[in-house]
Amino acid sequence: TYAGTDRQVRGRLLAVLRDAAGPVPQAALDQVWQEPVQRARALDGLVADGLVEPLADGLYRLPLS
Repeated sequence: TYAGTDRQVRGRLLAVLRDAAGPVPQAALDQVWQEPVQRARALDGLVADGLVEPLADGLYRLPLS
């Protein structure tokens, strides 16, 4: 299972971004996982993999096609 893994965190972060009508503030992403180090690592990995795009003012979105 993936319970408690970075993979689970990445999935939760992506779910928030997929469901959003526009860019998502960092505070909204912070709500999906309580462990801040693991959450930051997962988000950094998504950005590095090109699956999430960081914007100004602490906003994030899925990359535009």
